[in-house]
Amino acid sequence: MKQNLDLQLKIKFLRRKKNYDGQQVYKADRKISENLRKNDQFYLDGQHKDHLEVFDKQGNFRFVLNLDGSINGAKTAKAAKQGRRIP
Repeated sequence: MKQNLDLQLKIKFLRRKKNYDGQQVYKADRKISENLRKNDQFYLDGQHKDHLEVFDKQGNFRFVLNLDGSINGAKTAKAAKQGRRIP
């Protein structure tokens, strides 16, 4: 059974003092779900607002998460090909 990622996000992240692509970047202060680990950085996609872009603690792209917590394979492949990174 999938847990409600939206509810989990409300209680387990810290706001970072940085933006990426016009969006506020957040940092997981503990493990949020199977796919969001402690210290991962993420932001809500500004264009579609239907997924999170997830990066590791060094700012390297990991994957795109749908709001239900599942990995979006097509968007992950596209973002990885573009070499996205949070500075």
